[in-house]
Amino acid sequence: MRPQNDNASPAVLHFPRRNILSPHEASHYLGIHPFQLRVMRWLRCGPKPISINRQSLYTEAELRNFRLGLLSAVGVEEHGGPYREIHSRAVAEAVGEEGETSAADPLLVLLSANLIRRRAMGISLWGMLVLGVGIDLILF
Repeated sequence: MRPQNDNASPAVLHFPRRNILSPHEASHYLGIHPFQLRVMRWLRCGPKPISINRQSLYTEAELRNFRLGLLSAVGVEEHGGPYREIHSRAVAEAVGEEGETSAADPLLVLLSANLIRRRAMGISLWGMLVLGVGIDLILF
């Protein structure tokens, strides 16, 4: 096993037929900000992470399915249209330098912000309902 501070480790872990990406690399793959991916993980409305050594990582297939699901929700096709998949080489180039920020995909940023907003409102409304029922049960 490689230590955590080993700088020679690859950006993408290779398992048989599966690429595993860190949260920072996954946000670049999706074209969104890392904070949005973190909030989606907290609200459980984003791509499903896997846990390896207590670290949340994402498979490339899950990210691709999530991206295609968001795009198909608004009727945009990725293949043959203006939106194309970001290949692992482009991800490696985008993550190559830590100080460099990659260009975010404006459509996916808006779609993920809408998803976060809808999920947060649903959770807050259900929370208010449960709180109201609890208060009613205490008072009566």
